[in-house]
Amino acid sequence: MYPSIATVCLSGTLTEKVHAIAAAGYQHIEIFDNDLITHDGSVADAARLIKDHGLKVVTLQPFRDFEGLSGKDRQLAFDRAERKFDQMAILDTDLLMLCSSCHPNAKPGLARAADDLAELGERAASRGMRVAFEALAWGKYIWDYRDSWEIVRRANHAAVGLVLDTFHIFSRGTDLTPIAQIPGEKIFLVQTADAPRLSMDHLSWSRHYRCFPGQGELDIAAFMYQLQQTGYDGAVSHEIFNDIFRMSPPEQTAIDGFRSSRYLETMLPSNSALVPPKQMLHGYEFIEICAETAHLQSLQSLLITLGFAHIGNHKTMHAEHWQSGEVNIVLNTDQAFANHYQLKHGTSVAAIGIKLGNAYAAIKRARFLALPLIEPSSVDSVHHMTGLQNADGSVWYILDQSTADQAFDSTFSPVSGKEANADSILSIDHVSLSQDYPDFLSTVFAFRSLFDLEPSPSFDVTDPRGLIQSQVLSDEQRAFRLALNASLGSQTTSRQFIEQTHGSSVQHFALQSTNLLGLAKALNASDIKTLPIPENYYLDLQSKFGLSAELVAQYQTLNILYDKDAHGHFLQLYILPIGGHFYLEIVERNGYQGMGAANAFVRAAAQQREATGCE
Repeated sequence: MYPSIATVCLSGTLTEKVHAIAAAGYQHIEIFDNDLITHDGSVADAARLIKDHGLKVVTLQPFRDFEGLSGKDRQLAFDRAERKFDQMAILDTDLLMLCSSCHPNAKPGLARAADDLAELGERAASRGMRVAFEALAWGKYIWDYRDSWEIVRRANHAAVGLVLDTFHIFSRGTDLTPIAQIPGEKIFLVQTADAPRLSMDHLSWSRHYRCFPGQGELDIAAFMYQLQQTGYDGAVSHEIFNDIFRMSPPEQTAIDGFRSSRYLETMLPSNSALVPPKQMLHGYEFIEICAETAHLQSLQSLLITLGFAHIGNHKTMHAEHWQSGEVNIVLNTDQAFANHYQLKHGTSVAAIGIKLGNAYAAIKRARFLALPLIEPSSVDSVHHMTGLQNADGSVWYILDQSTADQAFDSTFSPVSGKEANADSILSIDHVSLSQDYPDFLSTVFAFRSLFDLEPSPSFDVTDPRGLIQSQVLSDEQRAFRLALNASLGSQTTSRQFIEQTHGSSVQHFALQSTNLLGLAKALNASDIKTLPIPENYYLDLQSKFGLSAELVAQYQTLNILYDKDAHGHFLQLYILPIGGHFYLEIVERNGYQGMGAANAFVRAAAQQREATGCE
């Protein structure tokens, strides 16, 4: 099998798409008919463009509304096919992709469709060409790949084969197991697309919400397993219709597509010995804050109030190591290291350390997936950590859990007489990113393809200025949680944050506490400002959960949010940004498993009020 991508996946002109696809590393391409029709040049010009970029055309597609017609409609359909064969000859491809008919005059019947395909196959064969038949999920009569395979089987022509498309199969909930019984030589093309699981008509779902494998919720690995049983050895091509892709730079989409193609290769049982499996994450090791010098003292005071101790100084840079419990915070003001990130984002989270059982296996897998890595040697670093360069520019260092302390031991000198307070802060609970939609999808893919993480269903957070799409990636034990947020609204809190920090980045990180109420009182006493929560929230809170008036009054005074699920209750508060940028959240779980989603709209409204100064 070999990777390919359809031009429909990308934004831009055919020229821009071809440039991006070739630059990403592809050697094979599907030409979407609309891109050829609107190309500023002849078909021969398009063929030269494609060839000059080292690309081979897998198929011209789609050819629509063909089978089941009669009379003039049928004759016109064959005439259209001949004109496509003419174009294919110029494009140097032998495959026309035919999707099942939605024509209002089409008549039903497998035998009728098989006869049509047999005749089309004969015409194609006379020109050294082939036809591949696909069951559209919304086809008028043919929407199940088992029916399209039966039509191909009955057509019984060497030039007529099958298309298997993951979206059409999964959207119909069709059983995958019959795929293994289809002879691989009769499958002419495989198209892949992932998608979130949505409840809507198949056409709308397909046209707006497809995404690359690794970005959605479909069991693409199960499909790839069945596909390998057939002996198929042709193109495995992405065909994605997605509103975000249509607005995104074609270069980023093509790169994500190529990485997703490599991800599909990891799903094949035959490659299991070549590529390490996804690695299980065991949580966060550290957060590194790139700090403007003017904000350093305020950050130090905040950490002291939260129970952190300054326990080390970097041996060669202006950076401090702070610790409380299992949480490590680095405050980095070194211009030589952090200036480029600081100039773009201001005081912000620049790097994060994550713990797992086998860092080398994760790094090896990342290299296979063509994910961007930051090697210690490439940045002349004194530490020995390899980092994943995320789409937002932050670096996520990949550390063996057993040796995670080594980076601090080798690069920081102890500060005598300083001891960490392990009483209040337990761990880094989660990190929350606000991102442009292209970065959102790139991040979902990077983390899901590399680590053993499951996505929560996407949900919308109501912001006074629009909607924010949110999704959480977490491991089975909830030791690692990553919250992702994106919005098309120009004035939502998520979008405002991106504008203020000049790009996608960490909007907040959360520390898990055993005594949030005590910490909230300490913050209040130290005059460290927390996000003001609307008064009416607490009136609703008391009646909703049956809490005592005295306890709710305490929560209101200290701006504490509350929620409850079947496992326990949850407290959270937000510390206002130092330097006007990222928030710090403190949470207390008490068995609670979620992320406080019920409070998200309240938090968004409070942040809007704080940002605009409106009462």
